[in-house]
Amino acid sequence: MHYFLLGSSVMALIYLSAEGNIQLFQKPRFVGVKTGQTVKIYCVPSNLSLPAHVEWFKGQSYKDQLKNSQKITITEKSDKLNASITIKKVEIEDRGTYFCKLNGMLGPGTELQVSRYSEPQAIFMRSRVKDVIIFLQALLLILCIVENKEDAIYEEPEDAHIYAVSVLLHLVSSLLSLCWFTVG
Repeated sequence: MHYFLLGSSVMALIYLSAEGNIQLFQKPRFVGVKTGQTVKIYCVPSNLSLPAHVEWFKGQSYKDQLKNSQKITITEKSDKLNASITIKKVEIEDRGTYFCKLNGMLGPGTELQVSRYSEPQAIFMRSRVKDVIIFLQALLLILCIVENKEDAIYEEPEDAHIYAVSVLLHLVSSLLSLCWFTVG
């Protein structure tokens, strides 16, 4: 009888100490998607046989618990499935870090980044504007180098010389502003 009690006590201690070393993983740790797609994040304990209740939170405040809705589906952990959250039709506002809480233990978090779809024509236009800006910068640099080569010996600058460079700089900055406002 004493051996039975001793063996049972030892087994209970082993079980409790093993339960204390459980780790929680979230897969994937980072997700990057475009708007309108569906994202699934898993919450996986190191001991798969443990029964568990899962809660999901967005952000590090852990105040706003996420619930099942038309947009969000939370799946509890079972013997054959890991706990998960599915976010449908992802929007820009959905970006952030999602944490699972399994039996009171917080997961490391999964960062969700959402990018919006850009029309190919708009991307092409921005690329052309950037090319024009780079060309103007190179032209201005060459102009400044040529101007300084002629004046290798220090002389007092002429007002006309300063005025010409000033007008050119003003023209380039006006063009840059115009390009950013029309594209952006």
